Amino acid sequence: MSRIHFVVKESAKIRYQAEAEREGKSLGQWLREAADEKLEAARPRLFTVEELEAFAAECAARHPPGSKEPDWPEYKRMIEEGKLSSARKLGLL
Repeated sequence: MSRIHFVVKESAKIRYQAEAEREGKSLGQWLREAADEKLEAARPRLFTVEELEAFAAECAARHPPGSKEPDWPEYKRMIEEGKLSSARKLGLL
């Protein structure tokens, strides 16, 4: 195992220690978990095969084989309607 030393204000150390104690952990364990959580949050989330299969099934249910997607003018109209609806809800129109 390696050691990491870093400098913090005494007030920060007291807050960290208090939270660690509330969670029933040592300060070292609490800091390691906090660092691991930060690292995990920074990673892109990968999906499981099951999640991807469920997503594909949901998409297939919404757009059964043989269904036709709207053409570009229809998409543009839908986008504009969405913008107008949002602007109305926000009181901009």
